[in-house]
Amino acid sequence: MNNWVKQGAAALLAGLLIAASLQPSAASAAERTALEMYFPVDIEEHWAYPELDNFVVADLLKGYEASNGDIEIRPEQHVTRAEFVTLLVRSMDLKSDEEAVQFTDVPEEQWYAESVRIASSLGIVNGVTKSEFRPDQEIERGDIATMVVRAFQPSIPFEEQAVDLPFDDVPAEGYYASDAIAKASEAGIVNGMEERLFKPFEKAKRAEAVVMLQRALKLQNSELPDEKLLTSVITEADEAEFAAINNDELEELTSVLSKYYTAFQLASLSQYVDGMKDLVHDGISISVKETGQRSLELLSASDRYAIVKSTGGAWQFKYSFDDGQQSETVSNDGHYYMKKTDDGTWKVYAIYEE
Repeated sequence: MNNWVKQGAAALLAGLLIAASLQPSAASAAERTALEMYFPVDIEEHWAYPELDNFVVADLLKGYEASNGDIEIRPEQHVTRAEFVTLLVRSMDLKSDEEAVQFTDVPEEQWYAESVRIASSLGIVNGVTKSEFRPDQEIERGDIATMVVRAFQPSIPFEEQAVDLPFDDVPAEGYYASDAIAKASEAGIVNGMEERLFKPFEKAKRAEAVVMLQRALKLQNSELPDEKLLTSVITEADEAEFAAINNDELEELTSVLSKYYTAFQLASLSQYVDGMKDLVHDGISISVKETGQRSLELLSASDRYAIVKSTGGAWQFKYSFDDGQQSETVSNDGHYYMKKTDDGTWKVYAIYEE
């Protein structure tokens, strides 16, 4: 099972929310919750699990619902041109009002139309012909390298001069993707599939596309976030959460949390709040405070993604009921995974336990 969990929930809530709620294979399609969409069944043993899981919990990669209700990422499935362009635009949160190519095979109502428009207007993608984008055509590895270099050129310091090709199967002349493959390889974004073999004309798989994008996203360094800004999101989120719980304002808590959390973490917290509401409905009052000396440290950051480590702190939950009370102190040590959202604010999309 995926290891992303809400930290600080006492055992009373953990039993309700984790044991009962976070079991995607046990739920039918009709019972499926928003949270369970983050638990695909086909990636845990995959070589690209860290990248795939990260893209899933960050709301960048969407899964398929199988006939039995399971969520599948299908990492070995070939990726189409429309799928990759959508993934690229979504992960970079690209926007553009510039004029784009009007492809005859990209109707405005299609789910990928806006992503193709944006990428085309920014010069990231061209059509297979002057008028056709061919959205359902499976994309080649060389095409991905080219799109990635074009998209990330403003925020990654690629070598300005063409570098020597490290692969024997990439044509040095007459192939439009040669320079991009060389630059992406030099930057560490792409690797060969075998020693000195890139296989540029082979159809790319969903896992390969995600890994290439993850590597490129980590290298973006043109608009790095301030550490104080990131850590303040975490501390302000705790303060707002504690105030809502202690003032018995649980009905507003999910809305409050949405200012600081997104994607998987917000879905997880929504169930966490529902669990507390059930306890209050049953006559149990809840209070919480922070204990210990918490330290927040920025571990890594790029233009749009960051990881902050929390150590030394803890939360003390108290549950009062007719026959007495129960309390528990829970460590909040862990890694806070954050991303810059489309409105420019930074939010936590997952918390990984130490």
